[in-house]
Amino acid sequence: MKRNQLGLTAIEMKMLPTAARRELARMGIKEPVEEHKVFVYGTLIAGECNAHWAGNARRQKAWTTGTIHDTGWGYPAFVKRGRTRIKGEVLTVDDDGFRSMDRLEGYPRLYRREQIQVHLVGGGSVLAWVYIMNNLTLDAKVIESGDWVAYRKARDAERLASDELK
Repeated sequence: MKRNQLGLTAIEMKMLPTAARRELARMGIKEPVEEHKVFVYGTLIAGECNAHWAGNARRQKAWTTGTIHDTGWGYPAFVKRGRTRIKGEVLTVDDDGFRSMDRLEGYPRLYRREQIQVHLVGGGSVLAWVYIMNNLTLDAKVIESGDWVAYRKARDAERLASDELK
């Protein structure tokens, strides 16, 4: 847990009376900001449609093993079973970014969070949260490449070409 200049955690700061918190803020002593590492593999990746939900996240290219599926609803779902290399990013987010991502992912109803080992491109590994769909439909198509972005671009190009033929 992070601590501020007085050695207090965010939880300890919240337990202080409001007047004490105001006085500390006036003195420039703020609540420490917690950071969370989250592995993303779909629409939260930089350049994808929901990347903005992660706020001012720091991003590192990364991968893990498992399986991703096309849900048919415009976003993928991850399961830990499988040995496919899943391409993604590790986002380092503050509490606000984490809460924002939870809202997007429908946590805890649609997706749950679990911590997994993730490999950073360039070396090293970290423990990071990953969103896992609670009730994946049986007809969800496996994305064999493990790369949502490449899969989505190919799928979209195919749909565009099909529409042009009509």
